[in-house]
Amino acid sequence: MTRIVNFIEKTISLASGMRNADINFDTMTASAVVMVSDVMRNGRPLVGVAFDSIGRYGHGALLQERFIPRLLNAPPSTYANPHGPGICPHRLWSVVMANEKAGGHGERAGAVGLIDAAAWDLQAKIEDKPLWALLNEKFPGASTPNQTAIYASGGHYRPNEGLDGPKQEISRYCQRGFTRFKIKAGGLPIEQDLVRIEMAIDAAGGAENLSLDFNAGLTEANAHDWLNAVKGRQLAWVEEPVDPLNYQLLAELCHAYPGAISTGENLFSFADTRNLLRYGGMRPNKDLLNMDISLSYGLVEYGRILDLLAACGWSRSACIPHAGHLLSAHAAAGLGLGGHETAPDHPIFGQFPEGSSIVDGQLRLGDIPGTGLEHTAGLKSIFSSILS
Repeated sequence: MTRIVNFIEKTISLASGMRNADINFDTMTASAVVMVSDVMRNGRPLVGVAFDSIGRYGHGALLQERFIPRLLNAPPSTYANPHGPGICPHRLWSVVMANEKAGGHGERAGAVGLIDAAAWDLQAKIEDKPLWALLNEKFPGASTPNQTAIYASGGHYRPNEGLDGPKQEISRYCQRGFTRFKIKAGGLPIEQDLVRIEMAIDAAGGAENLSLDFNAGLTEANAHDWLNAVKGRQLAWVEEPVDPLNYQLLAELCHAYPGAISTGENLFSFADTRNLLRYGGMRPNKDLLNMDISLSYGLVEYGRILDLLAACGWSRSACIPHAGHLLSAHAAAGLGLGGHETAPDHPIFGQFPEGSSIVDGQLRLGDIPGTGLEHTAGLKSIFSSILS
């Protein structure tokens, strides 16, 4: 029976000078975690690894204060895989969430999501499978479970960068196999930002290849003005125009804007997703959903969200998770979702392990067991230092 013998968290700085319409990243952090098992392979214990999503800081305090002790104090029988070797991520999730009250789906959801991600990574390694293959077994439905559409995310506002910054960035991404792109918007007056957007459209080869991310930066005072300013351009989509809990304003925009709207990256649970579908005016055959798997209690909760979406008439192809790292890539491929977001220039999130490739806007994942996080250039040294 597999036992979790240790769980290590390390807070990593992601500080940079970039910003979006809502926040800057001057003091941004993230958590790297390692779940250590008593399963030995090649003379070393098998471990599951995970890394935070970007944008909501690390989760070390909550992990250290209650979730790691709760996991390490649990008998292995409570999270054992009843159908074979290793652990059951669903049962382990229930152990970690014991005695947690309903509601309050904020920072707790991200802490639990890290544990969940490490558990899935560990179990995939125990079964000697890439995570996409394990997910396709548990949640069947993907026609090509090692492949998914991918788009390049960027276009942040940076100090001393001209309005042509996103155009230059997109031009670089085109040379790396990307065909669809997303840039930040709403961080400048409309007239100035439209200049950036037009240049980005030109570099992308057409508005249908570009989406705009407002990072919840618009309000009742300017949201309609902004969407009216871009609605004639037939963009791929506009993302998170307003506060994630302002369902009334979102519903107004969905009613008025003829193109696709995506949102959900800052809603962190099944319950919050249900409220979005009930009250946000989202259109199942047009709009997109960006729930961040890592920040939303992990893959166990995301499976429940997918069941909810199916019951409400939504296709998995409408789901393009936020995060831009390998957990989401494996989920997008293995679960048959609508695609994956990546930040190609980011030194941590823009890397893929050996055996993966991007050609004509399609990501093909390799066969490294687990997610392969610790095999990427940006994370290899981080996880090596934790395990040394």
